[in-house]
Amino acid sequence: MASCLFGEHTSSDIAKIAKRRKKPVVILPMGALEAHGEHLPLWTDTITPFKLAQKVAKRTGALVLPPIPYGFCYTLRPWKGTVSLKSQTFAAVVRDITRELVRNGFDRLLFMNGHGADGTIAGHVLKELADELKFTACVVSWWNIEGVGGGGHGDEGEASLVMSLTGWKKRKSRQAPSHNYFGRVIPMPKDQFTKYGYAGKVGGESVARGRKMEKVIVSKMVKLVKANLLLKE
Repeated sequence: MASCLFGEHTSSDIAKIAKRRKKPVVILPMGALEAHGEHLPLWTDTITPFKLAQKVAKRTGALVLPPIPYGFCYTLRPWKGTVSLKSQTFAAVVRDITRELVRNGFDRLLFMNGHGADGTIAGHVLKELADELKFTACVVSWWNIEGVGGGGHGDEGEASLVMSLTGWKKRKSRQAPSHNYFGRVIPMPKDQFTKYGYAGKVGGESVARGRKMEKVIVSKMVKLVKANLLLKE
């Protein structure tokens, strides 16, 4: 069985695949390297969409690109370990990769997002590129899928998913206060995240919960790919 990983193919392999009448959907996982509290790894936002994308690809024949491991992480820069690109840098990376994929003959592109700001930036870039290139793209942030129950940053939902997908062992986490603000406040209030660099409830994470989330996400993404990225709600 051929690998679902784009990077494991040779140049001639990709040339043949790109000539097919029905080319596979190409999935680009988008992530970040940033603080996720004391209980989750810095690359949480990268490894999560990458692992999910591989599960989707194995059921659909899609190809998974190496993930973009850095994102625009303005809000988490006060915490050590966060490595942020500027928003225009990330936009340029998405723009160049998209152009290169289309040049290589691929016209259905799924951007599997693991970091909030990445999805917003990628969406704007793709809208602009659609004026000059012919392709169909879809940007999906896993926590926005109905029934997943995620939404926090480094919370027990995200922690459960990381544990399920990667085998990451549960670590001690300390519940601390964080606060929501109406609208998008800039500069970010210092208490929008906890002092440990996460937001939301922690402590109830489990592999079992992660597997349930994983099942919902993968099922939805498989339907999306099989619908040629035009899945009606």
